[in-house]
Parts: sequence; structure tokens; C-alpha cells
Amino acid sequence: MQDVDEVDAPEAELSLAERDDGELLSLVRRGHPHAYAALFTRYTYAAHRLARHLGRREEAEDVVSESFAQVLDLVRKGKGPDRAFRAYLFTTIRHDVARRAKAERRVVPTDDEHRIDTVVPFGGGQLDAFEKSAIRSAYESLPARWRTVLWHLDVEGRRPHELGPVLDLTPNAVSALVYRARSGLREAYLRQHVKRDGPMGDLTCRDTRAKLPAFVRRTASAREQERTLAHLEACAECMAVHLDLREVNRGVGAFAEPAPNLA
Repeated sequence: MQDVDEVDAPEAELSLAERDDGELLSLVRRGHPHAYAALFTRYTYAAHRLARHLGRREEAEDVVSESFAQVLDLVRKGKGPDRAFRAYLFTTIRHDVARRAKAERRVVPTDDEHRIDTVVPFGGGQLDAFEKSAIRSAYESLPARWRTVLWHLDVEGRRPHELGPVLDLTPNAVSALVYRARSGLREAYLRQHVKRDGPMGDLTCRDTRAKLPAFVRRTASAREQERTLAHLEACAECMAVHLDLREVNRGVGAFAEPAPNLA
């Protein structure tokens, strides 16, 4: 792979888009500004969505800008993340939202000093509530038969041969059903990350984003794959959503079961 120094700007941007977070962060530490721009493009959609979810929508732009700037400053100093940029950025966003919420509470007229000094509970920088909400919505969007088999196997810990009589299926048929259900759950989980929070593009953009989970999971038809790819090559905003979704998909392999507290 060519080093960024050895290619012109357009080619550099193309090669940077294909590099993983660890490679891009390493380039940033070596003084390549375009590498951080690639990280910004990859995660700006998800960052804005999280900021709007956690705090005031009108402050989301400032929260995201400050969080990206803070992480960049740390990386340039040799600190910050080495690989898990997305998780580090999201934690930074949560901290900034919490800081703003606490500052706002401090300017509310009150005689209760304890209320003023109370820390806003945001889960210690964890994304549990946000991710659990996505998992719950993904699970609830599945067909009833898929939900049933996933619940029995992954929550109750039962085995395929035990579910045969319950579902009126052979053990092999149950296993095939589980495979389809888990695949559907992963795709539905990705779909939660491309929900439309506000205005975006034309009808083609809306149609493309609706198909991105299947495109990323490679479950779409060859014709749909070609159409989606053609749009992504011409639309920077949808490409940013796609890049973020692709990063989410890298960690979705371990995501195969509904959370036990969905009952």
C-alpha cells in the first residue's frame, strides 16, 4: 500500500477511506491531517446521531465539533485511542453532553445546594442505554417465529432438539431457523443505526439508506448491490453513513442474541 506522502490528494483520499481506524490514527500521529479528515467523514453521521439522542438537538453540532477537536488534540500529543476510535469518540461525546447538562443545572435558580452539585448520571461513559435500545428495537422488529426461537435458545439456554416439538420442526430445521433469525437480527440491528433523525437528501438517498444494512451484510441481490454502490460513489453524505455502518458491522459478529432484559 502506498504511503500518503507518495500519492496526490485524490488518490490519498481514496486509499485513506479503505484503511482501518488503527492505521488512520497512526497516520495522524505522524502528521497526516487528511487521515483525521477520513475518520471525521467515517463517524460524523453516527456522532451527530448520538449527540442528538443524548442532549439538546440544537447543541449537537457544537458537541460533535468539540469532541472531534478534543480527540484530535490528544492523538497529536501521543495520547488517546490507538484503535477503538469510535468508542473513544462516543465516550467523549457523552462526557461533553454530561458537562453541558451539569453546567445548565448550575444556572437554575435554587436554594438547594445539593441539587446544584449533583452529577448527571450518564453511565460512566458507557453506551449501555443507547445500544440496549437499538438491540431491543431490532429484536422487536423481527417476525414472531424468529423472536421465539432466539428467546428460547439465547435467553433461556435451550437446545435445538428441545425446541423441535414446540415449533413442530426437526432439529435441523430448528438450526436453519436459528441461522436465519440471527442473521435477520444482525441486519435489523444495523438498521437501527441508520434511522432518519432529520432532513436528508432526496428520495434516492432515503431509498439507498434503507438498503444499506442489506448492502453491508451482503444479503441484497446483485442488482441492488450495484445500484447502492453507484449511489454511494456519487453521494458523500450517504457514503459517510455507509462507512460508519461498516464499522458497526465489524463488531456485530459477536452480537447474536437479544438482551435478557427485553422481557
